[in-house]
Amino acid sequence: MRYPNLRYGNPTELAYYAMTYDLVDLARTLRRDERTVRDWLSARKRVPWWVPEILRLMRMEAVERQRQMFGAIGDQRRLAALGVVQPDTVLQLHRRPEKEKPQITDLRLDAFDVVQRSAG
Repeated sequence: MRYPNLRYGNPTELAYYAMTYDLVDLARTLRRDERTVRDWLSARKRVPWWVPEILRLMRMEAVERQRQMFGAIGDQRRLAALGVVQPDTVLQLHRRPEKEKPQITDLRLDAFDVVQRSAG
């Protein structure tokens, strides 16, 4: 944190991380009242030092979780092994082989006759 006073956070950094949130969601995430968060964003009140830090850490954690789940963007073989579909991926769907319907003439008694099979 490069803000001169270590007791307060950088309001510009808060505004940067708050761009992805609604006011209600941001207040719920920070466990503060909506009015307090609105005052921080409009610079009516000073931002506590921990607010931008928490948002930065949450963003870093989300990016790391994304990287662990899906890997790097350029790692096509790993993504294919995981079954992740990319926009330029051509899907080849495997079809089950079609089964022939058994005919009544296909079932012969001698095929099921154990005595006759063992003798022959």
